[in-house]
Amino acid sequence: MGIMYWYLVGVTGVGTYFDLREKNIPVVFLLLSAIGVIPLAVWKANIPILSRAFGLAVGLFFFGVGYITKEAIGKADAALITIIGAGIGFSDLCAVLLLSFGVLVLVALVLITVKHTGRKARIPFYPFMAAGELALAVLVKMG
Repeated sequence: MGIMYWYLVGVTGVGTYFDLREKNIPVVFLLLSAIGVIPLAVWKANIPILSRAFGLAVGLFFFGVGYITKEAIGKADAALITIIGAGIGFSDLCAVLLLSFGVLVLVALVLITVKHTGRKARIPFYPFMAAGELALAVLVKMG
């Protein structure tokens, strides 16, 4: 199972570069990342298909949230969540999201209190997803 985690950590790491530097994730990069999950999912078929389907559904839910909130959650972020959900399944995706949003909240609180950043400031999400995936990959490898 480890190779899927490390693949996704790599994808999110490269996406972090684009998110921080360009403030835009290329669609081609997202498509290639999604295509790369398919052979790994077939090769490491130890995650039930229903779990992958629910992970995929979570990503689609985030597309809906992004649409309703006028992209408070960007399409690339939702695409990444969809790719991760399809790759590692529902329960591990929930763990990644919990870790990611937890770190994001802490950083946002620091930015609001120290730098007096407004509540509406845009914070790139890819770095936090990378941190959540890396933490989960390390935990899974250790466990």
